[in-house]
Amino acid sequence: MKRWRHFTVVVGIIPGLIFYIALCMFLFEYITGFFWFLDWLIYAVVGLLWLYPAAKVIKWLADHESY
Repeated sequence: MKRWRHFTVVVGIIPGLIFYIALCMFLFEYITGFFWFLDWLIYAVVGLLWLYPAAKVIKWLADHESY
């Protein structure tokens, strides 16, 4: 079966993303609420930060895709 990578990605990304969200929520309790622009900046950076590792995983998945 050549589609084992898809299963690996699903099993890895979903719990990883849940962990990332939980960690961010925990940290936001301490680093937000001081200044509205700083809050906006933190949410924007953290909201986009997960895209870099996700893009690497998707590229790995696409590079090894065979038809």
